[in-house]
Amino acid sequence: MKTELLEGKSASEVSDIWMTYHEGKDRTHGLIMSGKESADVLERAKESPFFVQPIFRDEGYFMLVSQFQEPSHFLMAYLEDYKMDPARAQPLLTFSVFDDLAKKLDLGLVRCDIVNKGIEDDEGRRVVNSMLEAYKTDDEYFKVKAFNQTPDSFDVDDYISCQNQRWKQDNGKDLHQSST
Repeated sequence: MKTELLEGKSASEVSDIWMTYHEGKDRTHGLIMSGKESADVLERAKESPFFVQPIFRDEGYFMLVSQFQEPSHFLMAYLEDYKMDPARAQPLLTFSVFDDLAKKLDLGLVRCDIVNKGIEDDEGRRVVNSMLEAYKTDDEYFKVKAFNQTPDSFDVDDYISCQNQRWKQDNGKDLHQSST
């Protein structure tokens, strides 16, 4: 990220620039979070780089697996493709968390790119919002940590059930500001 272009700007101005930049982009979204949240997400992703996220459709769902790659990138692919061959699993969506302005402006910027047309725009935003919540919220992060560090204690059925309830409740609401 070219932070030199943002010198002298306030957090509000940078947020406006970020959101305006992403507004007209097809299948690309900008999100805003606090600087502390962005730093927490990245720190936690380093220690727990994998997680899963269901996408619900009609009466069913399919699972995405997320893999964090330093310094700030999350790649999400079909879980079944990843299980067959991790090296060949193609990302369906990616998102990057930028904490360059975390200390100076208490601002974290997120860019989401929906790479595969098999993922709807709204689904992609919801998945990214859910992933960010999973890494930044203590109550949710324990699931991510369990998935990575004590997989036998991770109850996938309970997790899917909880995510399904959230999916229905959220009904497309973003947890963070985003462009359309």
